[in-house]
Amino acid sequence: MSANYSPPPTRQLPPDRLEQRRQHLLAQIATNHPARWWPGMPLRGNPARHALAFAAALVVVGAVVGIVFTRGGTSTASAAEVRAKLAEGLRFRQSVRGEFSVRTQSPGQRPRGFAGCVNCTPLIPLPARFVIGTDGSYSSVTLPLDAKKRDDIAYNAATGVETRFFGIYIRAFNLDPASVTYGPEGRLGAWVQGALTDRDPEIKNTTYEGRPAWKLTVTFIPGQNLADAYGVRVDVVVDQQTGLVLQVTQYAYDTERWTSIESVHDLELGAPTSAADFTVPKSAGTREIVWDVRFRHVPVAAAAAIVGYPPLLPTNTLGRARSDFAVAKTTNLAPPESGSPAVHDVVSARYGDGPNSITVSTRRGRLNELLTNTSLEGSSARPLKLTRGPFVGDYAYVSTDPLRNARFAAYHQGLLVQIAAPSAHDAITVAESLQAAH
Repeated sequence: MSANYSPPPTRQLPPDRLEQRRQHLLAQIATNHPARWWPGMPLRGNPARHALAFAAALVVVGAVVGIVFTRGGTSTASAAEVRAKLAEGLRFRQSVRGEFSVRTQSPGQRPRGFAGCVNCTPLIPLPARFVIGTDGSYSSVTLPLDAKKRDDIAYNAATGVETRFFGIYIRAFNLDPASVTYGPEGRLGAWVQGALTDRDPEIKNTTYEGRPAWKLTVTFIPGQNLADAYGVRVDVVVDQQTGLVLQVTQYAYDTERWTSIESVHDLELGAPTSAADFTVPKSAGTREIVWDVRFRHVPVAAAAAIVGYPPLLPTNTLGRARSDFAVAKTTNLAPPESGSPAVHDVVSARYGDGPNSITVSTRRGRLNELLTNTSLEGSSARPLKLTRGPFVGDYAYVSTDPLRNARFAAYHQGLLVQIAAPSAHDAITVAESLQAAH
């Protein structure tokens, strides 16, 4: 523990500070501002990723559907049937192609006594064409193809290379398994998950572009925090065949006046894909940054010799198999050209795939980085006093933001430990099971 930093045992932020941090995050999302992350870092929340996420990552709602769904009077699907179909959509056993569009209109005058909907502008401001492969590859290309404002991104799982163009062309490789680097994870999926958590939506049969679908509607009470985040109503359309979420409609102040409609069109399933589908083209004369993130895939038993400590890995992964493991003696959280400082002795593991995966990452660090230089930065968090597992007596926190998946961070014997999971309960369960692996 650092000698020059000693927070109080509970480190409980006052309510006004928690609200300030919540509003700060919401404002960042609403404006698509890169905040503290350099724009070139891979898949850390950007419009192109959001477009891809909409095509597929919205199925992350399946993680909470068992809690929130009840059978409505006009529904022909049970909660179990919807949950099973959403889980099927997460597996991506066939390729998916389509196009994404967004429509917006003025929400009208804000009612008196309504704090305002800070997140009622679309998270996906640019139309896009997307492709998702069965191996985790994906691409999202801004439409029209000659649009001057664009944010194109692609990941080729076969080569492990991510490419992106937003005025600068970036090619990144040797990626961090604990970063959200291969789809269909994304902030928009977490946004919908948060919107539906602990809600009781109505489920109805419908059709969408000729496809049988379910329509889910959830409403929020003005003046409550969730209404400030999501508006007074959200509609979600889920494809009955694939479990993909095809449309989200948001209502800021009036349950009868939509504010934005984000939609998938021309859905095509099972079409062949090629390497060209998962690489952003580079135009002649475009500035290019080549970023070696410097992660190496090694056996778990070899990690300690590289980073100087045995990796902390979970014994309870909630049924998920380890899908990736890599270490980095030194790496950067963003391309070195951004001025991002180096971090050292990083071990990252991923369990499962897609938006239902869990990641665990450890690195050298200081206690005063726990809330300022981890995934909890810029978000609200509550302190934890764990009674079992390796973090008993350690400083530990879990995120409380409804707009993203759960993040756990702890300081343990000179290491910053971070876990990302679909829910806070999942993250804490995994954290309590961490053990030194040899």
